[in-house]
Amino acid sequence: MTPAGVRTCPNCGRDRPESFCAHCGQSDRDYARALRSVAGEFVRETFEVDSRLFRTLKLLMFRPGSLTREFSRNRRAGFVSPVRLYIFASFVFFLLLSLLGDIGEASANLTDESVDRSLTAEDRADAEDQADAAAQPPTEEQLAAFRAGLPPEQQRKADDILARSDGNSRQLLLTLAQAGNLEERHWTLRFFVLSMIDIVHDPSLIPRRFLANMPIAMFCLLPFLGLILAVFHFRKKRFYVEHLVFAIHVQTFTFLVYSVALLLPESGPGLWVRLSCLLVPYPYFVIALRRYYDNGWILSVVKSVGVYVLYSMALIPASLLSILVTG
Repeated sequence: MTPAGVRTCPNCGRDRPESFCAHCGQSDRDYARALRSVAGEFVRETFEVDSRLFRTLKLLMFRPGSLTREFSRNRRAGFVSPVRLYIFASFVFFLLLSLLGDIGEASANLTDESVDRSLTAEDRADAEDQADAAAQPPTEEQLAAFRAGLPPEQQRKADDILARSDGNSRQLLLTLAQAGNLEERHWTLRFFVLSMIDIVHDPSLIPRRFLANMPIAMFCLLPFLGLILAVFHFRKKRFYVEHLVFAIHVQTFTFLVYSVALLLPESGPGLWVRLSCLLVPYPYFVIALRRYYDNGWILSVVKSVGVYVLYSMALIPASLLSILVTG
């Protein structure tokens, strides 16, 4: 006879006196109910919008390094998991960047303005003459061999570029055509040339590919950042996973602060706050290093510079690769 208050687990058929079955682990939740109730519970479980989230954000935002220190002390139940928090923060940041950043237009405008300011009309004419003199256009045979080695889609784009009145795009393609038949070249050169044809044909691919691939690239770089931290603090006798969690928390903070910066106006007091948000991650990183690894201020600053330099050596190529890879 089943005791009062004890229910049967519908999954394994055994008695389940608590919220979770002791045999199979299934909870007592029943999803055969109204969609509104199920959707609300799904959102709550996915993002853990409860006291844990606010407790986690309080430590993450205002006490650099403290959240990782709690993780190292195995006090995890009261906080959102590092990976889940990172995924949420990166999703918010890149979503806002795609909606509000206008990085494609801003990059184009910045490039045009910098060229106009740095070069006079005479300088630009001289530069164009030098480029024309230095550039050796491919012969008809080379151009035909180049086209023959392209996939059909790239052939169409190449023909479209050659038919344009834009001299810069056409010149870039002719420069690429000097590679000859790509079928006879190394795969890395083929990859680069085919990607450049796509970009020259449609420059708007740059921001689109960046936004599509950069979140994945940064997530894949987290183990590398954790390895750098482990090398710089090998005497602290910490496990690699602790360095990795520290890297995740620092990156999460950066995503959240940059998300706030994207929401601020670009003029008036909002502009100064926005610029402050862009600068905050570095002092945050130094403070976090000092608190978590228990170093002095000078040593923390020196190590922070070393970590930034080594991480940038991987981040810059990853950023370029995110633009070249088809997304």
